[in-house]
Amino acid sequence: MVNTIFSQSKKLSREKIDAYKKLYLTDKLKLDPSTETSFWTAYKTYEDSLYKLNRERRQDLRKTRTDNTSISDEEFPKMIDNYMNHEKRKVELRGKLISELKEVMSFRKTFMLFRYEEDFRREMMEKLRKQKKEK
Repeated sequence: MVNTIFSQSKKLSREKIDAYKKLYLTDKLKLDPSTETSFWTAYKTYEDSLYKLNRERRQDLRKTRTDNTSISDEEFPKMIDNYMNHEKRKVELRGKLISELKEVMSFRKTFMLFRYEEDFRREMMEKLRKQKKEK
């Protein structure tokens, strides 16, 4: 399914990738209409929060890269703390998602979601690599 949609467009935008992901996960998880709305509401909130968190992290890293020659040894513990806080917040977001999903779908589907996310990511990366080679 993703293959046919993917081949229809040469350039992928964030919106297109999100649409493909929605189709992919809905199909893989075999979401019924009553579960689908609740699932996507919780999942979209999770993804938006994760996107914001990762954007903040990238901004912090950019500051570090542009000024890394003047970073003192005393600043590195703070940088490690920031990294650990970032990772902790990611785990908290995933925990919140799991709590919300276990109310609307089986534990099996909730668990498989994370595998399907990884499968989707790998498939998209492969498609992007192929697309790059064709140019």
